[in-house]
Amino acid sequence: MLDRDDEEGARDPYYIRASPTGADLRRLVAKCDEAFLVADQHGDFPDLPESEFGLYVDGTRFLRSLELAVHGQRPLSLSAAVSADGRHIAADLTNPDLCHGEIVVMRGRTLRLARRLELTPRGLDQVLTVESFNPAPHELVVTWHYTADFADVFEVRGMIRERRGELYPPQLDKSLARLSYRGLDGTMRVTTLAFTPAPEKVTPGFARHRLTVPPGQIIELRLRITADEEPEPDRPRPAPAWVPDATPLEPTVQVASGNAGFDGWLARSWADLRMLTTTTVHGRMAYAGIPWFVAPFGRDSVIAALQHLPFDPGLARGTLRFLAAYQGREDDEFTDQSPGKILHEYRRGEMAACREIVFIPYYGSVDSTPLFLMLAAEYLRWTDDRALLAELAPAIEAAVGWMDRSEYLTYASRSTRGLVNQGWKDSHDAIMHADGEGAAGPIALVEVQGYKYAALCGVAAIEQARGRPEAAAARRAAAESLRRRFMADFWMPDKRFCALALDGDGAPCEVVSSNPGHALWTGIVPFDHAAPVVERLLSPELFSGWGVRTLGTGERRYNPMSYHNGSVWPHDTAIAAAGIRRHGFTDQFLTLATALFDAAQRCEDRRLPELFCGFPRVPGFGATPYPVACSPQAWAAGVASQLLANLLGLEPDAAENRLTLTRPVLPRWLPWLEVRGLRLGHSRFDVHVTRGREGAAVEVLDRQGDAELVVRG
Repeated sequence: MLDRDDEEGARDPYYIRASPTGADLRRLVAKCDEAFLVADQHGDFPDLPESEFGLYVDGTRFLRSLELAVHGQRPLSLSAAVSADGRHIAADLTNPDLCHGEIVVMRGRTLRLARRLELTPRGLDQVLTVESFNPAPHELVVTWHYTADFADVFEVRGMIRERRGELYPPQLDKSLARLSYRGLDGTMRVTTLAFTPAPEKVTPGFARHRLTVPPGQIIELRLRITADEEPEPDRPRPAPAWVPDATPLEPTVQVASGNAGFDGWLARSWADLRMLTTTTVHGRMAYAGIPWFVAPFGRDSVIAALQHLPFDPGLARGTLRFLAAYQGREDDEFTDQSPGKILHEYRRGEMAACREIVFIPYYGSVDSTPLFLMLAAEYLRWTDDRALLAELAPAIEAAVGWMDRSEYLTYASRSTRGLVNQGWKDSHDAIMHADGEGAAGPIALVEVQGYKYAALCGVAAIEQARGRPEAAAARRAAAESLRRRFMADFWMPDKRFCALALDGDGAPCEVVSSNPGHALWTGIVPFDHAAPVVERLLSPELFSGWGVRTLGTGERRYNPMSYHNGSVWPHDTAIAAAGIRRHGFTDQFLTLATALFDAAQRCEDRRLPELFCGFPRVPGFGATPYPVACSPQAWAAGVASQLLANLLGLEPDAAENRLTLTRPVLPRWLPWLEVRGLRLGHSRFDVHVTRGREGAAVEVLDRQGDAELVVRG
């Protein structure tokens, strides 16, 4: 009989299993280009079954465990932190009582063991500094325990493979251990551990140093771990699309406020976005999240770029160019690829190379393409970058061509290994009817029709910028036609809300979900229908106190601990908040903004995770964590940027050289806000915003360039 995890895995091959042994441990994460690590607060990769701890490069775990021991015992943790750049970890440890039999030979807290880890593009450098406060010299045995399994990240997530490659016998030297594995793709993957100074002993599973530590003295041990891949001679490695992060960053926006908690949340969010950003040959792009989604995505990367666009247009530029480069060129059932379609996910690693997974890249996402067009249009509004517009013109036309196949955007997987559901709620059980039965395809999701509406409006603006007014008018007309049909088909008069989706027969999935919040954001819901949608989004049925639940509490499949059927996703709530703000419901917008702010304040390091459980808010406590959530996660990190832009009411028009702040507002917990270096085209603004009784007052502190700033009440 299958347990629940096995049942889920059988129905959804990409289901992520929760480790019963490691789920409760604090995690430290770092990322550098295609490398990332997950460590505990000791700086170790603990040897726990079914856990995600380890060192990963190019989608493979090159080191499964690495544990430090002193006289055979684990040190005590004093403190641990990750640097702002997300590449360095500092863990300060000390010794427990060290005993020989019943005799204490060294009292606890006599040694300081300072570990400094630096993640590199293809490995990890570690320095262990041993400082003694013992009054006499002492012999110390320091041991590194290590294992390598060379597991693909999808194996770590829980996928079972019928066959694996071959682990080779370790090669050992007096100061080196070389662990290797030849995968089924023919690539030899090698983990090399180099110890300085040379240990007393090196074995396949540990290296042991025997030291004499004088009182008051410091001894330094170094460990360099490198991850290498050596393809077979007849299978040369393709030229990488990823390059070292040497691109100079554009001038940064600086934000200060009258609330230190908000400043800390924004700083953490922007640092996480920088950590998740990888520089490709096409520019910078945010990967989706650590540890499960360290890869380029269509939907996730575009939404993160949209959220952060007012403060870093370069991220949007790189994302657009990358996605255009990998746009669908042919029809391929295995990868759900079609000409003009924007990718869903792109993986490297052994399982991708062997086509055991579809993400090579995979195109099973119904929303990546309209979101790509939305980002292109919004980027143009902020920058008036006609050169990039000309470069992207073929990709934009191909994407529009893919959208034009039918009035509604629908999906039905053609791939034997693809995703059953292809919207942002892509769990196998996420789209259902009121009786709990799954909807049959082709499925038209409520939010995706909103994305198409916004994409058509955006393409109309692009056509206007290209000097094609007739094409622009045609796109606007198509958008209005879609909106009329949408309201006729998706509106549920009895619930005064939008249906989650239409199934393959055109029957509405009459369940209450968070998805209509996206329809508010895109503008497809008319103003005269917005009020009841806003009211239900803020009702106890959907609003947990921390955010908007993905599924209403009264629905058959509601489960606040599920991935998509009752949990709260910060980005989902922020999008609903933006839609509510767009329709003029300021108090309700501030309610959601405050809920997200409060949630962040109660998260470790003020880092909003990918999602949390949808239980009702309890005074004095934070949101209930979801056990396998990515943290950091790109569109969760982008929430602070999106809310900041919504508070300011930013409406760019770089072509007209004008930035408008429409009805700026600050919540009760934010008395003032100062933004320096806000960009529109080639101009820069420094503004100071102060909360008032009605709205907020805006003072322009400085302006560089000739753009106009307008405040509209």
